[in-house]
Amino acid sequence: MTHTRLAAALLAAALGAGPVWSQAADAPRVQEPPRTEKVDVQIRYRIRADRDERVRQFRGMERHLTALGFEDARKEDPDHDLDILDPNAERLTGTIASAKVLTLLDDPRVQQILFAPAGYAYPEDRNKGVPVRVVLRGDLIPTVQQVLHFQVLQQLEKFGFREALGYDTRGYKQLKGTIPLKYLDRLIKDLRTEPAGWFVPDTPGDRLPRPFADRLPVRWVEVMPAAEPPPPFAPEAVPPGRAKMTPDLRAVLADPAQKETPTRVIVLFAEPIEDRTEELRARLTSAFSPTVRRDADGNQLKGTDGLPLLTEGAALDGAAGNLASIRFDRPADVERFAQLADVLSVRLPRQASETSTPIVAGGKAAGAADVLKASGVAGMHRLGYTGDGVKVLVIGSDFTGAEKLIGNGLPKKTRVLDLTAELNPEIVPSPADPNRAGMGTAAALALAVAAPDAELVLVRIDPGAIFQLFGILKVIRKEATYSDALRSRLVDISNKTVELTRRKELVLTEYRLAFDDLADDEPTKARRVRAKAALDAVLADQVLLTQRIDRFNALQKNILSALLGTRVIVNTLEWESGYPLDALSQLSRELEKLAVPLPPQIARRAGDLRAAPLPPIVWVQAASAAGATVWGGPFLDLNTDAAMEFAPATQPLPPMNWSADMNFLGFEGPTGETAADLPAGAKVRVTMQWREPTDPNFPGVDRPAYPVVLRLFRQLDPKGEKVPSDEMAEEARSAGGPYPLLFTRTYVVFEQIMEFTVKEPGRYALVVAKGYEPEALLPGLKRSVEVHPRIVVETLSAKPGEGRAVFRSYVSPEAGVGIPGDSLGAMTIGVPVKGELYGGGPGLALRGKPDLFGPDSVAVAGPAVHGPGLATGYVGGVAVGLVQAGAAGANPFKSAGFEPGKMAVVPENFLKILRPVTKP
Repeated sequence: MTHTRLAAALLAAALGAGPVWSQAADAPRVQEPPRTEKVDVQIRYRIRADRDERVRQFRGMERHLTALGFEDARKEDPDHDLDILDPNAERLTGTIASAKVLTLLDDPRVQQILFAPAGYAYPEDRNKGVPVRVVLRGDLIPTVQQVLHFQVLQQLEKFGFREALGYDTRGYKQLKGTIPLKYLDRLIKDLRTEPAGWFVPDTPGDRLPRPFADRLPVRWVEVMPAAEPPPPFAPEAVPPGRAKMTPDLRAVLADPAQKETPTRVIVLFAEPIEDRTEELRARLTSAFSPTVRRDADGNQLKGTDGLPLLTEGAALDGAAGNLASIRFDRPADVERFAQLADVLSVRLPRQASETSTPIVAGGKAAGAADVLKASGVAGMHRLGYTGDGVKVLVIGSDFTGAEKLIGNGLPKKTRVLDLTAELNPEIVPSPADPNRAGMGTAAALALAVAAPDAELVLVRIDPGAIFQLFGILKVIRKEATYSDALRSRLVDISNKTVELTRRKELVLTEYRLAFDDLADDEPTKARRVRAKAALDAVLADQVLLTQRIDRFNALQKNILSALLGTRVIVNTLEWESGYPLDALSQLSRELEKLAVPLPPQIARRAGDLRAAPLPPIVWVQAASAAGATVWGGPFLDLNTDAAMEFAPATQPLPPMNWSADMNFLGFEGPTGETAADLPAGAKVRVTMQWREPTDPNFPGVDRPAYPVVLRLFRQLDPKGEKVPSDEMAEEARSAGGPYPLLFTRTYVVFEQIMEFTVKEPGRYALVVAKGYEPEALLPGLKRSVEVHPRIVVETLSAKPGEGRAVFRSYVSPEAGVGIPGDSLGAMTIGVPVKGELYGGGPGLALRGKPDLFGPDSVAVAGPAVHGPGLATGYVGGVAVGLVQAGAAGANPFKSAGFEPGKMAVVPENFLKILRPVTKP
């Protein structure tokens, strides 16, 4: 596959490059419409000889053409017989059977041919393009053949040739594209002297590059079936003021309907911010304090007292490392904040992925008794290890219906803690997302199968608020009693109190003035009515504020009572993108610190109760369920065409591919079957993440070594009925970026994003290209680094059970289990199902993840589900039993002798040493 306008540096590199990606024996993988029975053909021949020898060779060529059935269009021309004697004659035109047209080249005197379907309807406007296939000489070694391909392309572009997208180059032996009709005949002239001609060529022959200068480069040209060429793709123009913002955030800014909508964003700072949160709060308070609330049309909103309503002001909801989660009153405030010098990037929060899905109709979950017996947990139950006295958290995005199951599937000591309330200024839980199937209740039920007597706390978090997990850990470790979000709610209450006090003073003043005048005229009476209504409204708001304060106090009290004393945390959510992979995310590193705690920084005297170390926290994490939506591996560009190959040259091409530069997408339905076409209306996000070292001379995020551009191609005719199946049109392209996720002095983690909505059903392919790279002053100064990207496809429009977009050509199960399952401090749980992901990430392929495997399904109350999330719930219950039994450390499975990388089965030796629980 080629791309228009490769840099000259790539040409030089190709001369010394390794093996060029090609197909064995140039096997055709492209479906093409059959040629017409007859074709119109132009033959360019050459006979350089004296008169008699020319006649002899001309007669020999005529016999060859006549034997093939060539019909000369000029045979009735009186001057036609003069060609045999004219040394300058070199063209023949006529018709021939399409099956024999290429056999014309068997005669050594035939230099080139150009043919088209018989009666081809050329456009009336000779400036209009005609689709052509240009086939080159193919007697060169692969690397040199690619150089010739590029040199011919450069020459053709002088005629206005527009190269096609994504076509099959057949080992760089053909070009496809459109050329203006007025230049069509010149394709079977000697391109080395064109476009000026042989008499005064643009470039003298001794200055032409090799191998272009060595021999006639073009062998034959075919005019392809007429089809309206797709219009050139017009990429989004990113204003400089929004260059730090990701596409989803730019879409919010461009939407007039969201002009006054509060917006929560994730901000990456150049320096760590978690130790300077109060400084950041002060900056937000001073620059983004409460302002007048407006509707989408910009009109002021007023309360029942007639006074303008105020917004809440910007608030800090969480901070970790260089990242901060900030809520702004409106998108315009985000754009203003992004202009600060220490802000590197701004984006919308990335939603966590669910790790369990409903079992399709007809499927059946494994029986609970069978699972308990197979995992050895039944033996622990017989000894009395049922989780009694151990507090365990199950973290999920939704626990609908859990309250009704307490005591009937869930332990009697079960409570629900909804932490989405701390993100809302009114301190009320967020409504359930109808487009999201939260499986937290199913995981909790699976945990209850293994630990029926545990003290269970179901913690609901916002799936886009990864910072809430930090707040949970800090409370459990007694490092804080208020999360960053709760501190912001205190600020909101303070601002609301100030606003209400101001309004109350104004209303009371008006009330006194109105009732000082007890006249009976209508204007005076109306004034008294308005004053009383305004006072009643303020008093009602005062009651609402009091209720908000009560909700705040109750939530903070519930958080402390629910979280303190936790021994096991079961997390069913994981993140595929938006945060650094390879265990570099702040959450993954925090879990590793908890697994190996550092000695206390404050020395306490002997006997001090606070000197006793806190018990370790066991974090049981669900592995990714992304499966075929993920690809990962090295960034290969062996043929130096500025496009990444998804597989090395030694790996056979998939059936649907003619190039390793493309990864075709498909749509996986609820039953697991994958269709080749993406449905219309599907909204898809493609995210590519990689890590590269910083430039030691210019450390920063504005000079990536891999300025990646993601492109989406659509097959115009996959079956090749009207046009060849390798005819492609560009439907989407990443605009802006790459966007930094993590910046240190030694390395940067980048992410490139492309979002698109499928306009019409069809077959689509992803192409990863390298964008513009500034030229180095000297070749030795050019940076050359190796990166291992990970690409994930996320279907944003799919509702529960509707399917998802996946890769069809290339997938990489070893691309990693997601975040924070890549952490050594997390006990990552997977399921023994083909296609499930493993490994720590593209840069940690040898990390043994998942740590253990659990049952893919367990029969519990409610709809039957399966996947890593359910397995994590069950294995989390096993962990509760191990903690109750006294298994030491943050990894009780290791202490109990579980075999890593295998099914979670309680070892017989561990059961033998357990003593039965004696109940009082």
